[in-house]
Amino acid sequence: MSSVLLILGGCFVFAGLLPLLGWFKSKISKHHWRVCKVDNITVAINHRIASLELAQQKTMMVSFWFEGHIYSVMVDYSDSLFLRFKQGKPCTLLVDKDNPLNVYSNIYMWHGFALSWLLAGCVLVLASYIFY
Repeated sequence: MSSVLLILGGCFVFAGLLPLLGWFKSKISKHHWRVCKVDNITVAINHRIASLELAQQKTMMVSFWFEGHIYSVMVDYSDSLFLRFKQGKPCTLLVDKDNPLNVYSNIYMWHGFALSWLLAGCVLVLASYIFY
């Protein structure tokens, strides 16, 4: 019983570490990128601008300021980014300093899920030692 809990706990810890390691790798590779505040979010449907609530397509146009110029890029629709922007919370994008049209949305909230897997794995490992 304890060996099963130990193996299962190890798998859970591994499942929690993988997304965190991927996030850490992307942060290191993007260390020369600049953080820019989102100015506006709209949606382009068939080359027409529309309200995001009416959109059927899962892309959105995000406008941001970079070195005194405003840029607009099409990114995949992110519910969490849109909700934060709608609530008036600060929203940012990582922008490549050499090519401002190359952006990375850093709003992904999967870190909480990774930490949950990590915590569950640690609990299972501890349970395996208790039931030993």
